[in-house]
Amino acid sequence: MNTKNRILAPLPALLICACWAAWAAPPPDNRQLDPRIGDRIDPGGVKIQTMNCAKPFENKGTYAMPVNYSGGGASSDFIPADKYLEIRRIKATLRGAGLSAGNLSLSVSGTQEWYDLRMENGAVVYSSSQDGALYADRGTRIKFVAYRNSGYDQALTGDYVMSGCLVDKLPARVTRPDIRVPRLPKKRLTPLEPVERPLVTRPREAGPEK
Repeated sequence: MNTKNRILAPLPALLICACWAAWAAPPPDNRQLDPRIGDRIDPGGVKIQTMNCAKPFENKGTYAMPVNYSGGGASSDFIPADKYLEIRRIKATLRGAGLSAGNLSLSVSGTQEWYDLRMENGAVVYSSSQDGALYADRGTRIKFVAYRNSGYDQALTGDYVMSGCLVDKLPARVTRPDIRVPRLPKKRLTPLEPVERPLVTRPREAGPEK
């Protein structure tokens, strides 16, 4: 028998064993993972991430609820005439008890629309990542109204922040049935109640003369 053939015959078996050992070997303890992997893995579901903003828009300030008024609010600065406003966050608090609801108003395609704000940790809030995307028209202003359900005999103030991103154009509408349409906050035709005037007190009926 040829000696050369006897030496080469076991080589395929040796290669298979070596490959199996390499595949079955545990990874070293000091293995470095790509730190970006954590951003792509979310065991709780799909993570909603907001894109960075090149032209941020933000207004902060204080608003007032006078005596005998059920609410109060504030308006933002005017949106530039050549930009749309992608609203990302609204939050209003009240320095006192009774804050119960809120509304957000904005102009969409020339129509004034109202949306409900959520109560969260004692504040009325809107978040685009949780409530859905809203875009305000160019050259307009957005405003919010916060309401209270008690303490009308007190003049109170509160703090607010309205922020978003100025964009050149609106996103294209999604019409494909296999793509979920973004959520929107609850829309209403008018604000929850007119707060621009004091609460009306019905006069007492005159009793029988004694």
